[in-house]
Amino acid sequence: MNAGRFLILLVLLGVFLAFFSPVRIVDNRKVACYITLGQISDRESGPGVKIVIPFVQSIETIPITTQVIHFKEIPVLSNDGLQLLVDISVGYKIKQDKACDAFIEYRDIFENLVKPTVRSAIRTLFARFKGTDYYEKRQEVEQQIVKALESLDNPYFEIVQVNIRNIQLPEEVLKAIERKITAKQEAERMQYVLEKEKLEAERKIVEARGLAESQRIINNSLSDKYLRWYYITTMKELADNDNSKIIIMPYDQKMLPLMVK
Repeated sequence: MNAGRFLILLVLLGVFLAFFSPVRIVDNRKVACYITLGQISDRESGPGVKIVIPFVQSIETIPITTQVIHFKEIPVLSNDGLQLLVDISVGYKIKQDKACDAFIEYRDIFENLVKPTVRSAIRTLFARFKGTDYYEKRQEVEQQIVKALESLDNPYFEIVQVNIRNIQLPEEVLKAIERKITAKQEAERMQYVLEKEKLEAERKIVEARGLAESQRIINNSLSDKYLRWYYITTMKELADNDNSKIIIMPYDQKMLPLMVK
């Protein structure tokens, strides 16, 4: 019987120490805020062993390492009124020297401070751009949004990492953009064809001018003596050709018919 009572006392003591122990341990990833009779201290206590007065004091530990929020298909409006669905991850850190102030003002720092602040910033930044911008120059837009989010100024926390995983445009907008791109490509193709035809026309004009000039020069330089000399030279070349058998050359009033065998 005594042994049973002793065991019960040990269990009760263990329960008491578990729930009402004056000793608390804070690891190096957090800071502690003391709460004394409902009053929250605005002075952060670093990691280590902490002593509290049971029933009078307690501590609230706040992470000061990077925490990540994942927003899945958060609806945002573009500059031209299109609703987009955005998947984005944001890493943030509570400022160590402001942790207790943030806890005093917001209690649930994540739900009441970080989450709504980041969500509002995301919607504001995405509203700066048109829906087509996210399709035609997506990488540039994402870089601007990431840079703006990372420079978000808040007294209690800072943004350390942003990753835009997906931006989903409405289906009808995608089809409209694709039609626009197709029309643009067709216009560029037609412009290329017109330019090519124009260059070809200009080439033919230059060629025709060259031929006309050549004919003019030849016509101005021709004479009866030159034609006779050319006539005789041509016949001689034909006569010297081993494949020539009988050649009958035409003649005019001043030249006899000539047969070369």
